[in-house]
Amino acid sequence: MSVNRQLAAIKCRRLRRLRRARRRGVMVILMLFLLVGLLAAAAFSVDVAYMQLVRTELRRATDAGARAGGEALSRTEKVDIARAAAKAAAASNTVAGQPLVLDDADIVFGNSAQGRDGKWFFTANAQPFNSVQVDGDRTAKSATGNVALFFGKAFGTDSFAPSMSAIVMQGESSKRDFAVVVDRSGSMAWDSGGRGSESRWEALLTAFGGFLSALADTKDEEEVGLVSYASSSSIDEYLTDRHNDPTETLNRLRPSGSTNIYSGIVNGTTVLTRSGRARSDAVKIMVVMTDGQHNTGPEPVVAARAAATEKIVIYTITFGDGADITRMRAVADATGGKHYHAPTAADLRAIFRKVVTDSEGLAFVK
Repeated sequence: MSVNRQLAAIKCRRLRRLRRARRRGVMVILMLFLLVGLLAAAAFSVDVAYMQLVRTELRRATDAGARAGGEALSRTEKVDIARAAAKAAAASNTVAGQPLVLDDADIVFGNSAQGRDGKWFFTANAQPFNSVQVDGDRTAKSATGNVALFFGKAFGTDSFAPSMSAIVMQGESSKRDFAVVVDRSGSMAWDSGGRGSESRWEALLTAFGGFLSALADTKDEEEVGLVSYASSSSIDEYLTDRHNDPTETLNRLRPSGSTNIYSGIVNGTTVLTRSGRARSDAVKIMVVMTDGQHNTGPEPVVAARAAATEKIVIYTITFGDGADITRMRAVADATGGKHYHAPTAADLRAIFRKVVTDSEGLAFVK
């Protein structure tokens, strides 16, 4: 009996081991299926996130092209110049790692008019031209083609073809919100290079006063906010139609510290989009002035691209021989804006006034 019990016990142990082995095998197979599912979900999520990023980049580049074309049409009334400006601004922005290349057919001039329901509508090729439509796309017919996906083949498609459209209209009058972002780093206390002992900061105070005077001469309804930056930035005045307030605030500031242009643009965006006075129906314009080199904080162009997604146009002003003209031109190009260089205090005064006229009467229809 003892032998039989031993044999029976051995069989039981073997059966238990076999059952455990089978259970482990089933679990391994189940885990493999789950792992494959998780990998597929992760791959799908990566491609979806990438598609959203590319759409955002395409929107930014298309808007920048339309703004630049509209500004040039308003300033020169010449379609060839406006077309070239739209192409240059679009190409300064990358979509899926490549510049957005516009063909002539992607830039359409026409007329925008307001219907009885209050909505604006655009008629292509209708004269007089007061609007520019830019069609940005990464499709098979575009110069750079469809956008390749990372894992698309696993789901039956290896690319996608986004497209965007933007229309900018030249109007006689509009609402404009300005965020003036000024450099208050230590170098602004230096001599401006002109006659007498006027510092760069004093030259800025005079130029800013002229800017506000120029605003008073327009038909537009303007509000002005003020941001200043050095090693970091501060919102010194939120949007206000009391134009003496920013002037008084600027007079109280004193230059010192490093140059963090990125931070200034970020706070300028906050003034134009997230403050209580920001108007959804106003054209959003940022004026960024510097006399030096960005030397602390992230790259300013990154902040400019984020501002462009909020439909903000940035006009940049460099002042004096030490200013970083190349970088500030790139900041303006990222939003379809414009760069100006002021070698002297007199040039700075003239440019601040010119920004007012160059940005006058433009609005997004679409």
